[in-house]
Amino acid sequence: MTTIPKPPMYRVALYQLCLLLPIGSILLLIGDARGWSVMLGGLIQIVPQAWFTRQAYRHTGARQAHLVVQAMYQGETGKVVLTAALFVIAFVGIKHLNFLVLMSTFIVMIPVQWFFTVRMLKH
Repeated sequence: MTTIPKPPMYRVALYQLCLLLPIGSILLLIGDARGWSVMLGGLIQIVPQAWFTRQAYRHTGARQAHLVVQAMYQGETGKVVLTAALFVIAFVGIKHLNFLVLMSTFIVMIPVQWFFTVRMLKH
């Protein structure tokens, strides 16, 4: 039993989605490739990071330290593989993407994730 509660890090992905979905939806209503590119770029960053967060915070406590380390390695490996797979699916499976918008959204979501993570850990 641990006395340190797990931080609610799953909320970071929810906050990112709350930021991404309105912007992406507005661009989707306009009806060009930017909407899909924004949505996919954001999701390609959010989904693998949510997977890592799930894996990393499964175990807590000093007695489970080996499980924590193992889960982090598995989470990071899964995150990299999932990110690569999602990029391949996006580039191969969707013909009308704006590459610059997709990559920009992916990159912008990283500091957004850091911002929400820092805020979450401070409280």
